[in-house]
Amino acid sequence: PFAAAARAAMHCSGGERWSLLDLTAPIRSQVFLHMVGDLLRYSGANEVNVDIDTLRGLCRELRDQIDEEGLTFNYDDTCGFGGGTDDRTEIQLLSGLIRRHRRLRYFECLLRSGSKFRAMLQHLVLPHGTRGSFVFEFKVKAEEVRQLLGKFRVRRLSMIPEEERQPGNWADLPESHLHTLCLRSCSDQIVRSFIAASPRLQSLQVVDSKLLGEPSVQLGSLTSLSLTGVTTMPDAQFSRLIAGCQNLRSLYIAKCHIYNVAVALPRLELLSVTHCRQLTDQCASEMLNPANNPSLRFLDLTEDRGLASPTIAHPGLEIAWLMHCPQLTDQVVANMFQSCTSLSAANLVQSSIETAFICSPTLRTLELTTSQKLTDDVVTKLLQYCPSLSLLDVGHCCQLSEPEFAHATLETILLSFCVNLRESAIVGLFANCPSLRYVELAVCMFDMTRFQRESPKCQVVVNFDF
Repeated sequence: PFAAAARAAMHCSGGERWSLLDLTAPIRSQVFLHMVGDLLRYSGANEVNVDIDTLRGLCRELRDQIDEEGLTFNYDDTCGFGGGTDDRTEIQLLSGLIRRHRRLRYFECLLRSGSKFRAMLQHLVLPHGTRGSFVFEFKVKAEEVRQLLGKFRVRRLSMIPEEERQPGNWADLPESHLHTLCLRSCSDQIVRSFIAASPRLQSLQVVDSKLLGEPSVQLGSLTSLSLTGVTTMPDAQFSRLIAGCQNLRSLYIAKCHIYNVAVALPRLELLSVTHCRQLTDQCASEMLNPANNPSLRFLDLTEDRGLASPTIAHPGLEIAWLMHCPQLTDQVVANMFQSCTSLSAANLVQSSIETAFICSPTLRTLELTTSQKLTDDVVTKLLQYCPSLSLLDVGHCCQLSEPEFAHATLETILLSFCVNLRESAIVGLFANCPSLRYVELAVCMFDMTRFQRESPKCQVVVNFDF
């Protein structure tokens, strides 16, 4: 059946290479869960069942995910092996366990102990070609990093570099195989040294670091960049850093003091700029201009509380998260649904929507939780003008009393803590929404359990029976 699926995929794509990235992220997850999940046999180093070999040929992304899930040995130093063993003995025991799994390809390690890390540098032995992933929850010296990169084939690394008295200690790191790098609480010079030593780097995260300027090194290989808590870098340097990453597909900026940063990337699909309270409407509008980022599909502007009237009009946008943006106007929201013609999911939790006209033929999921000004008329009309809607969340919307719930394909609706909702509205919901499969009700001023008894084909959850 898996070979047939692969042939069908090739046929549907006209013989071109088919990729899971052609699907939205939730669909990709479901494909992996239902087609792969039951076929993995976890024993020892999580070896993959041989029956899955054909499925691995379906597409590159699926193959890589199967390999990584099924051929990985995970080690966490807080678990240990018990028996009061010292660090050296434990690492030697670990090496012995690893030797038993000849097909091992990946080793993932989480360490909170510096002494155990030093014992690992001395005594851990991995099979030839094993790709390592290391997370260190303590400060690591430059010389220790050199030993790590020299001894193991490190693919992923997350660490807190130790600032040393001699700044040059971090210079001239050995060339590495790093694909993913997360640096926390570090300086410009350390970031530059790692990037210069990592020609294959695809994903870079910089967290809570005092950067003053862009790294001034080549970043063309990066496909994902994340900057969190970088509060010292001026907007101009931010813009130059981003402009040097023309192959980015994902850009994350969070808790940074940015006002007007330029983002113009031809391949960018995911843009997340969150908890940036100084972000201006003009900056957000430029980021969302199709001319600047033509491939954009996913947008997250959560907790950008300064936004009021940005222009959100991108025909390729599929998912928009605008949670906790209380100043967004009704006109902005209405224009977004009208102009983003591919939009399938939107999250406007804790919005100030009051009279916005929500009309979208492609919208399937809409979350409006805790939108305290939301009116009956808005909900009634959005159900009329969003024909593809399958999930609606209007929990904690206390102004709702008797909207007209009528929709042919709606499957899930969340109405918890709509304290003024009338029983007649729920009667209309079950009468006029024939596809309903799941309903949540809580703290409504009527007998909610009657709908559990009267609707056996629909799961009705009442009060706190979650």
